[in-house]
Amino acid sequence: MSDFETAARPYAKALFELATDGGNLQAWQDALELASAVASDADMQAMFEMPSMLVSEQADFFLSVMSSVKDAPELSADFKNLIALLAENGRLAALPAIKAGFETLKQEAEGKIEVLVRSARELSDKQQDDISKGLAKRLGKEVTIIAEIDETLIAGAVIQAGDLVIDGSARGRMEKLTTVLNK
Repeated sequence: MSDFETAARPYAKALFELATDGGNLQAWQDALELASAVASDADMQAMFEMPSMLVSEQADFFLSVMSSVKDAPELSADFKNLIALLAENGRLAALPAIKAGFETLKQEAEGKIEVLVRSARELSDKQQDDISKGLAKRLGKEVTIIAEIDETLIAGAVIQAGDLVIDGSARGRMEKLTTVLNK
């Protein structure tokens, strides 16, 4: 994810609980989606590093940029407080990781999971379907496959579903063999 993944987890969990309790998961997801896009902008990231800008100015500027986006969602008082808190703690740059954590929690609550499959070659539709069905059975969730090609794997694939990692790549097997032989 990012350097902020560890710091983002408690924020994402608290926001998910707040959104669930308030019955406004979609509103929070929309606001976090936009905030993540704004925080990912190179100019905005440069602003995060400006020592001459007060924390309150950072939060106000960030919110004004969000509000100026066409069709921007209405920002709740709780969301504005989140931005102020993140600015105060120097964590505005963590918004993409917070959004990703929030989406993961939302998918878990809905019984869904996104699975990253990195393979040495492009997977056929049948291979993706087989992986999806096998993981759905193992995890008990609806699986969405995100396929990426990584030629450094040599052959095979690496499957990542949340914290579960299944390394069936030739590179992974060679690394395991090297470890065993070096002992």
